[in-house]
Amino acid sequence: MNQPLVSILILNWNGEDIIEESLISILKTNYKNLEIIVVDNASTDKSLDILNRYPQIKVHKNQINQGYAKGNNTGFSLCNGKYIATLNNDIVVEPDWLNDPVKVLESEESVGIVSCRQMNSFNKNLIDTLYSYPTSHLLLGRFGDGQFFRPENPLFNKSGYTLGANGASAIYRKRLLTELGGFEESFFAYHEECDLHMRAFYAGWKCKYVPTSVVYHKGSHSFNKVKKNFYYYHERNRIWFIYRNFPFSIILKNLHWIIFREIRTMINIVFIRRFPFTYIRARWDGFMGMSGFKSTRASNLKSFRNKKNQLWVFFKNKKIEDF
Repeated sequence: MNQPLVSILILNWNGEDIIEESLISILKTNYKNLEIIVVDNASTDKSLDILNRYPQIKVHKNQINQGYAKGNNTGFSLCNGKYIATLNNDIVVEPDWLNDPVKVLESEESVGIVSCRQMNSFNKNLIDTLYSYPTSHLLLGRFGDGQFFRPENPLFNKSGYTLGANGASAIYRKRLLTELGGFEESFFAYHEECDLHMRAFYAGWKCKYVPTSVVYHKGSHSFNKVKKNFYYYHERNRIWFIYRNFPFSIILKNLHWIIFREIRTMINIVFIRRFPFTYIRARWDGFMGMSGFKSTRASNLKSFRNKKNQLWVFFKNKKIEDF
């Protein structure tokens, strides 16, 4: 049987100390019908020198740093595959990581996104992030953080439908990206994949967690380079993500989580990290920018009325088999 073409898309920004390990692991992938594309976001280090050692990899160099959202959208336009796997430049993959996701996408036409089993690179007995465990943390701006969950928990060994995947290691049906227009570019970076996956959910697409698709994530590479920007975009975009995608009924029912998260964030950014103006600017720009998303919110809430029972299942259930 002919294998469908899979495009592996890596967005790189000043990743000279991490990207080669990622590339070496990807080149060992035993799924053979691949193209590997790296979009470089105007790196100023030696990343391009490293990339040029691998002629089998297609490299596109942006003249400016387009951010995660637009940078990936640029990459999507270069991809020829039926499916597109987005990987951060600090992801290392197991050789067979693509086999089962492709089988799922080929056999289930309604599945548009596959979530990998993302492990911690520094402690491979720990789940790094498992976005197949959506709870009220969704209103905190994430689909669920599994960094303290151990893989021997039977929950994490079962495949099931979820609300979304971690953008650091997600596999998309290209048709979904074409229909939805990819990531919302005004986000620049952070929460854009959460937003895309909610739009996919409202549009009738499914996301499936495939635990046999194992990857390893170092994390915090770009964050450590630009901490102020991380906090700004992370907090501004969380406001936009919630406003664009959720009715007030869900927001109010989870208000205690939101308040808890807000207090914790304020303490961390203002008093521990000592970035008070970053915190204030993120809040101001977040609330002021909501007016630009009124039409998107209206469209999503119209879809929500048809999906509300399914969405509540994700908030209430904690067993993946119930999804």
